[in-house]
Amino acid sequence: MFKILFIKPPPIGVRPLGLVEVNMDVNAERLMVINRTTGEIITNTLRPSSGIAKLLVPFLYTNSNKLLVGILDDSQVYDCKFVDGVMAELIDANTVNMSQ
Repeated sequence: MFKILFIKPPPIGVRPLGLVEVNMDVNAERLMVINRTTGEIITNTLRPSSGIAKLLVPFLYTNSNKLLVGILDDSQVYDCKFVDGVMAELIDANTVNMSQ
């Protein structure tokens, strides 16, 4: 027996995306986000002065936990720290506050 699923499209004007927000350690200098199944680097960016990094990612990361999120220091004094199995928060890209 087949089951038919109907996926309701988002309302007109809504742009669904995923948001990854990281409160970075003061000793961290870079943020990396990686797709854990393909190894694709989604971002490799410097730490913002506020220490809170916000990144918009494709919608597919809002319903799967396929992200590795990590912080690194370029001087290699501290160990890098990564979290596996991160799922992005579903947001409307038209209304999200991306200020850092």
